[in-house]
Amino acid sequence: MLEQALGDREQLAGDREQARIDHEQVNHDDRRQHSTNSDHREDRINDDRQARIDREQLTRDVSQESIDHAQEGRDNQQQALDKTRTRLNLPTSQQPDAADASSIAQGATERARAARERAETALIRAQAAMTRAQAGEKRAQKNDPTHN
Repeated sequence: MLEQALGDREQLAGDREQARIDHEQVNHDDRRQHSTNSDHREDRINDDRQARIDREQLTRDVSQESIDHAQEGRDNQQQALDKTRTRLNLPTSQQPDAADASSIAQGATERARAARERAETALIRAQAAMTRAQAGEKRAQKNDPTHN
């Protein structure tokens, strides 16, 4: 329940960030459209602004993918919990027998699947960090007078 509340809060923050990025993109597009003079400095400023907006959008997209993946994991955990509660609420005569080898294997498979989902989420976060680092490197190179 706490994990879901935290996930919902993270999604809300992400939605707000997306709205901010969308608003900034619209403002940027309006500035470009209403710009009458086309000097090189202003074009470069606009290009830099667009590149920043694009990087923010990419970071947000990767973050949303991570949020979606985490939600899927929470949904799977909730289903497993609900299934367990249902079994525990059965009368003693209807409760399942002690676990056999196939049940144990199924449980191990479910735990392995959950571990894989956690690993995939970690990979997505690492990819987002790499993307941010690459964008930072490109900015540094672009601003380095020896590369211009």
